[in-house]
Order: sequence, then structure tokens, then C-alpha cells
Amino acid sequence: MHIVQVTKDSKIPLMGHIAFGIIDRGSSLIQVRPTSLCNLSCTFCSTDAGPQSTTHKTGYVVDPDYLIEEVRKVVEKKGKTHINIDSVGEPASYPPLVKIVEAFHAMPNVYFISMQSNGTYFTNELIDALETAGLNRIHLSVHTTNAEQAKALMGDSSYDHNKTMKAAERINNSSIELLFAPVVLPGVNEGEVEKLIQVAKQWKCKIGIQKYEGYKYSRKMKGVKRESYYQFYKRLKQWEEKYDIQLVYHAKDLEIQQSPALEKTGDIGERINTPILSEGWFAGQKIAAHKQRAITVNNCDAQPGDRINLRVIENKNNIYLAEAC
Repeated sequence: MHIVQVTKDSKIPLMGHIAFGIIDRGSSLIQVRPTSLCNLSCTFCSTDAGPQSTTHKTGYVVDPDYLIEEVRKVVEKKGKTHINIDSVGEPASYPPLVKIVEAFHAMPNVYFISMQSNGTYFTNELIDALETAGLNRIHLSVHTTNAEQAKALMGDSSYDHNKTMKAAERINNSSIELLFAPVVLPGVNEGEVEKLIQVAKQWKCKIGIQKYEGYKYSRKMKGVKRESYYQFYKRLKQWEEKYDIQLVYHAKDLEIQQSPALEKTGDIGERINTPILSEGWFAGQKIAAHKQRAITVNNCDAQPGDRINLRVIENKNNIYLAEAC
């Protein structure tokens, strides 16, 4: 995989792309994605991340100083902000993780910092450092209590489920809040998710169960069908009653408040002439920029440095897609 170092000198903006940078979906929470890289190839991964990816030919790693600078600008515009460090890959694979958490914690308008993780990079030292840096919560991707099933689900025979659970216990005994975040896979791990519910109740930590989704480019499990939202929430309600534990969360339960989205800087249909800056996330894509937003250009064979004409075809959540014209 080709790795692109996203630095200030690269001139690639940190808003506008789905795989790296900053995403604002119109609440007080902003997603901060320092890297797109992942060490696992989970069999149900919605982003087809990891070593076994068949769709992603390029990975991205953002320079920490550039990331901190741009996050500070966004926080100053939005006001009170909850920063969620997440990724289309694994956030804890990012070496300067503690550095960015410290910097975010020092920003006056940041009131909460959370992160997603598969747990494989966590050591006692890293957990302690994240606690000291000011991290508030970890959403831990654990999908079973069975070590052998965990290896199969994570797509890695070396995955150490016991090590991850020991890290989870360390987190739960720290000032960092632990939230188990299993994906329920119909016909595969419902019983194991129920066991995780019992662990969460015993440990007195949160558990936020996720719905299995299959997107165009996601990694799909053979024989597993997506539930409707009605079926999914019916299941959660039944488990809530059975185990007397909260499983359905609203924004306020996860420290998310109402907040206006940042302004969009490009309109659908707008035509732009701009240079190509980088290879894109998918084969056949390139990255350009306009008005401080990264733009993904589909079906583009131009090379970095070439100027092209493009037309914006999508700008939802300030994530921009375009086609050459």
C-alpha cells in the first residue's frame, strides 16, 4: 500500500475527505481521523480496512502538528466541542496519539475526548499515558468473549482476545470510561454479545451495540444478513429488559449536544479548475483541493501536479466528491 503523509506542505486540506482529517456532521461532536491504517482485517469491516483490503491502494497518515493546528481552528469556530478520535482503520496505530490527546485536552472549548479502538495496541503504559493526557472514553471494538471466534471475526489468527480484555479491565479501572462496542452479527454472535452485556453489567461500564451494515465497498460476511432497524432495536429492547441495562443511547447519553455544522465551501454542480495533489483512497481516485476543502475526484487518471477541470457531485457533511469534466 502506498502511504501518503498529509502535512501542511502537502497542501491537502484536513476537511473534505472521509479517510483522514476532520469530519463535522452537524453536532458538537467532530470526528478526528489521524490515520486510515489498520492492523486487522475484520470479516465484517464496513470500510474494508487492513492488510486484506481489496479496494484501498492508498493509506494516509496526518502530521500531528498540522492536525492539531486545523482542529484548533475548527474548535474555535464551533465553540463547545466533543472530539472523537476515530478512523476508517485503527486510531491507536497512530504513534503521536498521546500528543494529540494532550493538545486537544488543552483547548478551552473541548469538553470531552473519546476514541474508537480495536484494543490491540493498548499496553498498560499507553493506557496510563492516555489517562494522564485527558482522554475521557474509549469505545472498544470487542465482539465476542470466545478467543477462537475472536480470531476469526478479526481476520487475524494472531489476535489475542485475552490481551484485549486485560486492557479493557485496565481501562475500566482508570479514570477513562470504558464502552464496549460490539457489532451484532445475526446468526453468528448474538449469544456472545449477550455474554458481553453481562460482563459490562458486572464491570459497571457502558456497552453500545452496533448494527451490522453492508455497504458497496465493505467486507461482507457470507450468510449474514442485515437486520432492519426495527429488528435491531427490538432486539436491544428485549436485551435491556432481560439484563436491566441501558443499550439504546441518545446523543445526550454520549456527551453530544446540538451545534450548527460548519459552512460548506463548494456547491453541487460547481465547476473548478485545480491541481491534483495526491492519489485517492480507491483505485482511480485522486485528491484535489478548493477553498480549504479536500476533494475526491472519481475516475481520474491525471497525475499529481496536473491541473484539471472538475465538477462537484457531492458535498454532504463537507465531504466532497467530484468528477473530471
